[in-house]
Amino acid sequence: MYVKLIATYREHLPPGTDGNITTVDVPLGSTVEEVLVPFGIPLDDSSVIVLNGLTVALNTPVSEGDMVSAFSAIAGG
Repeated sequence: MYVKLIATYREHLPPGTDGNITTVDVPLGSTVEEVLVPFGIPLDDSSVIVLNGLTVALNTPVSEGDMVSAFSAIAGG
């Protein structure tokens, strides 16, 4: 599966990552949260978490070929 970290979250990608997408292997039945924990990004309201283009709960299961994306929630005014 794929993890895409956007904007300031790119700094959490493994060294040597080209661009803002990396691939990860996760056990069958893993959740969005379990995919993102190793990257050390905030998993609270300060982050926007997206699975295949849709905002989802952290306990949503992932499948092979999915893309989990995360970026900082920035309030504008």
